Amino acid sequence: MIKISDFEIGEGQPPYIIAEMACAHDGEIDKAYKLVDMAVEANADAVQLQIFHTDEIVVPAHHLYPLLEKIQFSPQDWVALAEYAKEKKIHVMVCTYDVPSVALAVKMNADGIKLNSADLLNFDVLKAVSDSGLPFTLGTGASTLGEITTALSFLETLDTDNVILMHGVQNFPTAINDLNIERIKLLKTLFQMPVGYHDHTDAELEFSRYVDLIAIGLGANVIEKHITLDRSKKGTDYQAALEPEEFKVFINTIHTAHTALGSMKPSILSESDKKYRTFQKKSIVAIKELKQGESLTRDKVKFLRNLSNGIAPSEFDHMEGKQVSRDIKAHQNIEWKDIE
Repeated sequence: MIKISDFEIGEGQPPYIIAEMACAHDGEIDKAYKLVDMAVEANADAVQLQIFHTDEIVVPAHHLYPLLEKIQFSPQDWVALAEYAKEKKIHVMVCTYDVPSVALAVKMNADGIKLNSADLLNFDVLKAVSDSGLPFTLGTGASTLGEITTALSFLETLDTDNVILMHGVQNFPTAINDLNIERIKLLKTLFQMPVGYHDHTDAELEFSRYVDLIAIGLGANVIEKHITLDRSKKGTDYQAALEPEEFKVFINTIHTAHTALGSMKPSILSESDKKYRTFQKKSIVAIKELKQGESLTRDKVKFLRNLSNGIAPSEFDHMEGKQVSRDIKAHQNIEWKDIE
């Protein structure tokens, strides 16, 4: 188990649902506050803030440089936003792309950190996050198993074990035939640790509301979904983002799916199971009146569903040829106590 604040993440636990704000605020701080409210109202477990210092993540000639420079908030804005979210009783995850942003996440009292696969092999950032002591998700998109192993081996040298691997291909949007959700199962099998899924399917597709259910079925412990106030505005990071009402339905669907999964642990029959057994299971039933001392033969019984459960048909071989110890009416179950 890995804990993010008071939430335990691991096998048998409900999926931890992160509302990924990313840059859907378009650099407008009031939008950022509204996105926090949206995550709270939808009952997400955490809202994820994406913090970066433009000069630390892209070269000036990069096509994203002007946009990132335009929409980045000040440290003071981020600290205030995180405080607001905590007042709303929602966890704060911080997506960091550089060492200064990791330091700011610590200053913000973040509950956890997200590292994009961009920094899977960035040992400077990995060490900064490890030193923070905060639990974190580690993106593995477009990475080889060798690269993932290298990153985890480095973290192991730092005695870091509070990491959750995240699968997801971050194209905007990602084509359905590129999702490769089975990789969740591969990562869990190979690395024996919690694995989550961050989805970037086209939000205009109905399937995007349900694709994460596949991830849940394959054992995803964390689900991260992009959110936006209005997708029709086509602002930053809108392609895979759900709007407020869509996101509420999405979270309810995820929780319902987890409930439906149940558990692999062997357990006694539930009340639902017992009810179903009574309705469905067949028993050894007398098809005519039997007298005390009469020999029990196959032609005197049938295997039928009755008003209550009796002995399973597979046990009749142990009864056949023996005498009944009392009178038995037609259509009664034959019990072990009825056999001498």
